[in-house]
Amino acid sequence: MTLQFHPLRETFGARVTGADLKSGIGAAEVEAIEQAIATYGVLVFGQQPIGDDEQQAFIQQFGPPVVTRLKEIASGHPHFYDISTVDDEGNPIPESSARGMYLLANLLWHTDGSQNQPPIRLTALHARVLPDNPPNTEYADMRAAWDALPASRQRELEGLQVQHSILWSREQIGMKASDFSEETLRERQPVVHPLVRLNARTGRKSLYLASHASHIIGRPLDEGRALVQELMAHATQPRFVYSHAWQRGELVMWDDSWTMHRATPYKGSQPRQMRWCGVRELEAV
Repeated sequence: MTLQFHPLRETFGARVTGADLKSGIGAAEVEAIEQAIATYGVLVFGQQPIGDDEQQAFIQQFGPPVVTRLKEIASGHPHFYDISTVDDEGNPIPESSARGMYLLANLLWHTDGSQNQPPIRLTALHARVLPDNPPNTEYADMRAAWDALPASRQRELEGLQVQHSILWSREQIGMKASDFSEETLRERQPVVHPLVRLNARTGRKSLYLASHASHIIGRPLDEGRALVQELMAHATQPRFVYSHAWQRGELVMWDDSWTMHRATPYKGSQPRQMRWCGVRELEAV
Protein backbone atom coordinates (compact mmCIF):
# COMPACT_ATOMS: atom_id res chain seq x y z
CA MET A 1 0.00 0.00 0.00
CA THR A 2 1.50 3.33 -1.09
CA LEU A 3 -0.08 6.37 0.50
CA GLN A 4 0.03 9.76 -1.17
CA PHE A 5 -0.97 13.07 0.37
CA HIS A 6 -2.38 15.85 -1.79
CA PRO A 7 -2.62 19.28 -0.10
CA LEU A 8 -6.08 20.82 0.02
CA ARG A 9 -4.62 24.19 0.96
CA GLU A 10 -1.01 25.26 0.81
CA THR A 11 -0.12 24.14 4.33
CA PHE A 12 -3.35 22.86 5.88
CA GLY A 13 -5.40 19.78 5.05
CA ALA A 14 -4.60 16.96 2.63
CA ARG A 15 -6.49 14.26 0.74
CA VAL A 16 -5.08 10.75 1.11
CA THR A 17 -4.98 8.35 -1.83
CA GLY A 18 -3.81 4.75 -1.91
CA ALA A 19 -5.41 3.88 1.44
CA ASP A 20 -7.57 0.79 2.00
CA LEU A 21 -8.60 0.94 5.63
CA LYS A 22 -10.84 -2.11 5.25
CA SER A 23 -7.77 -4.27 4.60
CA GLY A 24 -5.85 -2.55 7.38
CA ILE A 25 -2.60 -0.64 7.54
CA GLY A 26 0.86 -1.57 8.73
CA ALA A 27 3.66 0.18 10.58
CA ALA A 28 4.94 1.99 7.48
CA GLU A 29 1.48 3.45 6.78
CA VAL A 30 1.03 4.46 10.43
CA GLU A 31 4.31 6.37 10.33
CA ALA A 32 3.40 8.04 7.01
CA ILE A 33 0.04 9.13 8.44
CA GLU A 34 1.68 10.41 11.62
CA GLN A 35 4.07 12.54 9.59
CA ALA A 36 1.31 13.77 7.29
CA ILE A 37 -1.06 14.72 10.08
CA ALA A 38 1.74 16.62 11.84
CA THR A 39 2.30 18.46 8.56
CA TYR A 40 -1.26 19.07 7.37
CA GLY A 41 -3.42 18.78 10.49
CA VAL A 42 -6.45 17.33 8.68
CA LEU A 43 -6.41 14.22 6.48
CA VAL A 44 -9.30 13.12 4.24
CA PHE A 45 -9.52 9.41 3.37
CA GLY A 46 -12.02 9.11 0.54
CA GLN A 47 -14.59 6.33 0.16
CA GLN A 48 -13.67 3.94 2.95
CA PRO A 49 -16.40 1.23 3.20
CA ILE A 50 -15.49 0.20 6.71
CA GLY A 51 -17.46 -1.04 9.67
CA ASP A 52 -16.88 -0.70 13.39
CA ASP A 53 -14.21 -3.39 13.64
CA GLU A 54 -12.13 -1.81 10.86
CA GLN A 55 -12.51 1.68 12.29
CA GLN A 56 -11.44 0.38 15.70
CA ALA A 57 -8.43 -1.43 14.19
CA PHE A 58 -7.41 1.77 12.42
CA ILE A 59 -7.64 4.24 15.29
CA GLN A 60 -6.03 2.06 17.96
CA GLN A 61 -2.75 2.03 16.02
CA PHE A 62 -2.25 5.70 16.93
CA GLY A 63 -2.55 5.49 20.71
CA PRO A 64 -4.90 4.52 23.54
CA PRO A 65 -8.49 4.78 22.23
CA VAL A 66 -10.77 7.15 24.08
CA VAL A 67 -13.53 5.51 26.10
CA THR A 68 -16.53 7.74 25.41
CA ARG A 69 -18.41 7.01 28.66
CA LEU A 70 -21.58 7.29 26.64
CA LYS A 71 -24.05 4.56 25.69
CA GLU A 72 -22.27 1.99 23.58
CA ILE A 73 -23.52 1.66 20.04
CA ALA A 74 -25.10 -1.56 18.84
CA SER A 75 -21.76 -3.18 17.93
CA GLY A 76 -20.63 -2.94 21.55
CA HIS A 77 -17.59 -0.75 20.92
CA PRO A 78 -17.05 1.51 23.96
CA HIS A 79 -14.72 3.81 22.01
CA PHE A 80 -17.29 5.19 19.56
CA TYR A 81 -20.22 7.51 19.64
CA ASP A 82 -22.44 8.87 16.94
CA ILE A 83 -22.69 12.50 15.97
CA SER A 84 -26.13 12.04 14.54
CA THR A 85 -29.47 13.70 13.90
CA VAL A 86 -31.34 10.51 14.85
CA ASP A 87 -31.29 8.18 17.85
CA ASP A 88 -30.55 4.45 17.87
CA GLU A 89 -34.10 3.71 16.66
CA GLY A 90 -33.91 6.23 13.82
CA ASN A 91 -36.08 8.88 15.52
CA PRO A 92 -35.05 12.55 15.21
CA ILE A 93 -33.18 13.83 18.28
CA PRO A 94 -34.97 16.90 19.71
CA GLU A 95 -32.64 19.86 20.16
CA SER A 96 -34.20 20.48 23.56
CA SER A 97 -33.25 17.01 24.85
CA ALA A 98 -30.07 16.43 26.83
CA ARG A 99 -28.48 14.63 23.88
CA GLY A 100 -29.66 17.29 21.47
CA MET A 101 -28.20 20.07 23.59
CA TYR A 102 -24.95 18.18 23.94
CA LEU A 103 -24.69 17.76 20.17
CA LEU A 104 -25.63 21.40 19.63
CA ALA A 105 -22.33 22.32 21.25
CA ASN A 106 -20.58 20.87 18.18
CA LEU A 107 -21.53 24.12 16.44
CA LEU A 108 -19.02 25.90 18.69
CA TRP A 109 -15.37 26.03 17.71
CA HIS A 110 -13.78 23.32 19.82
CA THR A 111 -10.88 20.93 20.25
CA ASP A 112 -11.94 17.38 21.09
CA GLY A 113 -11.06 16.38 24.61
CA SER A 114 -9.34 19.57 25.75
CA GLN A 115 -11.57 19.33 28.83
CA ASN A 116 -9.77 16.09 29.75
CA GLN A 117 -6.35 15.36 31.21
CA PRO A 118 -4.60 13.92 29.30
CA PRO A 119 -6.47 15.42 26.33
CA ILE A 120 -7.38 13.80 23.03
CA ARG A 121 -4.56 13.76 20.47
CA LEU A 122 -6.20 12.53 17.26
CA THR A 123 -9.82 12.21 16.13
CA ALA A 124 -11.29 10.15 13.28
CA LEU A 125 -14.84 10.70 12.01
CA HIS A 126 -16.45 8.34 9.49
CA ALA A 127 -19.43 9.39 7.39
CA ARG A 128 -21.86 6.46 7.70
CA VAL A 129 -25.12 8.14 6.57
CA LEU A 130 -25.33 11.53 4.84
CA PRO A 131 -28.21 13.61 3.50
CA ASP A 132 -28.19 14.71 -0.13
CA ASN A 133 -26.72 18.07 0.89
CA PRO A 134 -24.64 17.39 4.00
CA PRO A 135 -23.40 20.28 6.14
CA ASN A 136 -19.70 21.06 6.04
CA THR A 137 -17.28 20.70 8.93
CA GLU A 138 -14.87 23.60 9.38
CA TYR A 139 -11.28 23.27 10.63
CA ALA A 140 -9.09 26.08 11.96
CA ASP A 141 -5.29 26.05 11.71
CA MET A 142 -4.03 27.25 15.09
CA ARG A 143 -0.42 26.88 13.96
CA ALA A 144 -0.90 29.44 11.21
CA ALA A 145 -2.84 31.61 13.65
CA TRP A 146 0.14 31.54 16.02
CA ASP A 147 2.60 32.32 13.24
CA ALA A 148 0.51 35.35 12.23
CA LEU A 149 0.81 36.97 15.66
CA PRO A 150 3.48 39.66 16.14
CA ALA A 151 6.59 38.43 17.94
CA SER A 152 5.86 40.76 20.86
CA ARG A 153 2.37 39.24 21.24
CA GLN A 154 3.79 35.74 21.11
CA ARG A 155 6.17 36.56 23.96
CA GLU A 156 3.24 37.81 26.04
CA LEU A 157 1.29 34.60 25.50
CA GLU A 158 3.98 31.97 26.00
CA GLY A 159 3.83 30.40 29.44
CA LEU A 160 0.16 31.22 30.05
CA GLN A 161 -2.08 28.43 31.34
CA VAL A 162 -5.78 28.03 30.51
CA GLN A 163 -8.55 26.29 32.43
CA HIS A 164 -10.73 24.04 30.25
CA SER A 165 -14.15 22.87 31.43
CA ILE A 166 -17.04 20.93 29.90
CA LEU A 167 -19.41 23.01 32.02
CA TRP A 168 -18.12 26.25 30.52
CA SER A 169 -18.57 25.09 26.92
CA ARG A 170 -22.05 23.73 27.60
CA GLU A 171 -23.02 26.90 29.43
CA GLN A 172 -22.50 28.71 26.14
CA ILE A 173 -25.37 26.77 24.54
CA GLY A 174 -27.73 27.13 27.49
CA MET A 175 -26.96 24.12 29.68
CA LYS A 176 -26.52 24.36 33.44
CA ALA A 177 -24.64 22.32 36.03
CA SER A 178 -27.98 20.83 37.09
CA ASP A 179 -28.32 19.27 33.62
CA PHE A 180 -25.40 16.94 34.41
CA SER A 181 -25.39 13.94 36.72
CA GLU A 182 -23.46 14.07 39.99
CA GLU A 183 -21.14 11.40 38.58
CA THR A 184 -20.37 13.53 35.51
CA LEU A 185 -19.70 16.60 37.62
CA ARG A 186 -17.43 14.60 39.89
CA GLU A 187 -15.49 12.92 37.09
CA ARG A 188 -15.20 15.88 34.71
CA GLN A 189 -13.52 18.49 36.84
CA PRO A 190 -11.82 21.45 35.12
CA VAL A 191 -8.28 20.86 33.86
CA VAL A 192 -5.42 23.17 32.94
CA HIS A 193 -3.44 23.21 29.68
CA PRO A 194 -0.81 25.55 28.21
CA LEU A 195 -2.10 28.23 25.86
CA VAL A 196 0.79 27.55 23.49
CA ARG A 197 1.85 24.04 22.49
CA LEU A 198 4.99 22.75 20.78
CA ASN A 199 4.71 19.91 18.26
CA ALA A 200 7.52 17.48 19.07
CA ARG A 201 7.56 16.08 15.52
CA THR A 202 7.71 19.37 13.62
CA GLY A 203 9.16 21.73 16.25
CA ARG A 204 6.43 24.27 15.48
CA LYS A 205 4.27 26.13 17.97
CA SER A 206 0.52 26.65 17.94
CA LEU A 207 -2.27 28.08 20.01
CA TYR A 208 -4.30 25.54 21.98
CA LEU A 209 -7.88 26.74 22.23
CA ALA A 210 -11.44 25.45 22.34
CA SER A 211 -14.95 26.33 23.43
CA HIS A 212 -13.96 24.46 26.61
CA ALA A 213 -11.27 27.10 27.29
CA SER A 214 -12.71 29.16 30.12
CA HIS A 215 -10.09 31.61 31.35
CA ILE A 216 -6.42 32.32 31.97
CA ILE A 217 -4.97 31.03 35.23
CA GLY A 218 -3.72 33.84 37.45
CA ARG A 219 -5.69 36.61 35.76
CA PRO A 220 -9.05 38.14 36.71
CA LEU A 221 -11.87 36.01 35.28
CA ASP A 222 -13.27 38.67 32.93
CA GLU A 223 -9.83 39.63 31.66
CA GLY A 224 -8.85 36.01 31.08
CA ARG A 225 -12.06 35.19 29.24
CA ALA A 226 -11.70 38.28 27.08
CA LEU A 227 -8.22 37.15 26.04
CA VAL A 228 -9.45 33.65 25.19
CA GLN A 229 -12.28 35.08 23.08
CA GLU A 230 -9.90 37.48 21.34
CA LEU A 231 -7.60 34.61 20.38
CA MET A 232 -10.52 32.40 19.33
CA ALA A 233 -11.70 35.13 16.96
CA HIS A 234 -8.17 35.54 15.61
CA ALA A 235 -7.67 31.79 15.04
CA THR A 236 -10.97 31.34 13.19
CA GLN A 237 -10.53 34.03 10.56
CA PRO A 238 -11.35 32.70 7.06
CA ARG A 239 -7.68 32.72 6.06
CA PHE A 240 -6.99 30.04 8.71
CA VAL A 241 -10.07 27.86 8.01
CA TYR A 242 -10.61 24.84 5.75
CA SER A 243 -14.27 23.93 5.16
CA HIS A 244 -14.75 20.25 4.35
CA ALA A 245 -17.62 19.18 2.10
CA TRP A 246 -18.44 15.61 3.12
CA GLN A 247 -18.99 12.65 0.81
CA ARG A 248 -20.45 9.29 1.82
CA GLY A 249 -17.91 6.84 3.16
CA GLU A 250 -15.19 9.38 3.84
CA LEU A 251 -13.11 9.21 6.98
CA VAL A 252 -11.55 12.46 8.15
CA MET A 253 -8.79 12.42 10.73
CA TRP A 254 -7.32 15.44 12.48
CA ASP A 255 -4.69 16.46 15.01
CA ASP A 256 -6.41 18.00 18.02
CA SER A 257 -3.19 19.45 19.38
CA TRP A 258 -3.12 22.28 16.81
CA THR A 259 -6.55 22.43 15.16
CA MET A 260 -10.05 23.47 16.14
CA HIS A 261 -13.21 22.44 14.33
CA ARG A 262 -16.95 22.97 14.34
CA ALA A 263 -20.05 21.56 12.70
CA THR A 264 -22.20 23.84 10.57
CA PRO A 265 -26.00 24.00 11.02
CA TYR A 266 -28.22 21.37 9.45
CA LYS A 267 -32.03 21.40 9.60
CA GLY A 268 -32.89 18.89 6.89
CA SER A 269 -35.17 15.91 7.38
CA GLN A 270 -32.73 13.33 5.98
CA PRO A 271 -30.61 11.65 8.66
CA ARG A 272 -26.91 12.33 9.15
CA GLN A 273 -24.80 9.84 11.08
CA MET A 274 -21.08 10.23 11.70
CA ARG A 275 -19.19 7.68 13.80
CA TRP A 276 -16.59 9.27 16.07
CA CYS A 277 -13.49 7.82 17.70
CA GLY A 278 -10.22 9.20 18.99
CA VAL A 279 -7.00 8.49 20.85
CA ARG A 280 -5.66 10.36 23.84
CA GLU A 281 -2.27 11.81 24.59
CA LEU A 282 0.08 9.49 26.44
CA GLU A 283 0.90 12.16 29.03
CA ALA A 284 -0.72 15.22 30.52
CA VAL A 285 -0.06 18.52 28.77
